Amino acid sequence: MLRKPSYQNFLSVFAHRPATPPTLFEPFICDPLTEQLIWRRGEQLWDTPEHYADTMVSLRERTQADIVILDARRFCVSTLDRMLAAAEELMPEGVRAVVLCGKQEAVRIAESSPAVCAVGGYDGCRPRNLPFIRMDRCAEDAYSEGAAGCFISSDAETLLPAWQGKIALLGGLGDRMIEESSPVAIHKRIAELSSAPGYAVGTGGSISPAGYLSLISLLGGVIRLGT
Repeated sequence: MLRKPSYQNFLSVFAHRPATPPTLFEPFICDPLTEQLIWRRGEQLWDTPEHYADTMVSLRERTQADIVILDARRFCVSTLDRMLAAAEELMPEGVRAVVLCGKQEAVRIAESSPAVCAVGGYDGCRPRNLPFIRMDRCAEDAYSEGAAGCFISSDAETLLPAWQGKIALLGGLGDRMIEESSPVAIHKRIAELSSAPGYAVGTGGSISPAGYLSLISLLGGVIRLGT
């Protein structure tokens, strides 16, 4: 049974509420694992902004996430509007995109698109009007800058109590922990963390190409709690 996606459910973490059902933020699923998940392979999946958008929309469908994650840094900023237009046409009802930006011009373009619900920023890039996720994994800096959320690499259990009600935390399971744990352990940890206010489930890193079964366990743990 498929979950009904809702970008509003994802945005609820920035209001310091529990996402119900748990929401996924796993922005760095590597290309080989993406191809395994969507059952398609080849350079044509990644060669243009439009093809990349199609690939990432397909990935969202397979992960049953509430959002599509688009990394604007993969292509020239001047082509970002093409990527966003393609994603907008392909995304189903209830889904919007989070765009990862390394240049302020990319942020400006992302904010102008109705297909975008939040921006993940690097190197001081931040939106004016949309929720801002600081992507450098430092909650202290994210909070001091007034970010809505911070992408964290590990230690979710420690950081959540410290930052609850102050800033949303995204990730923090640890990619190595996910790769080295059993499916039962992964599901148990997700179940314990997923009801925390202001939290989106994710590794906070990138599972290696050899970690397909670990990724499936992560996704299964989130999906099971939402169906």
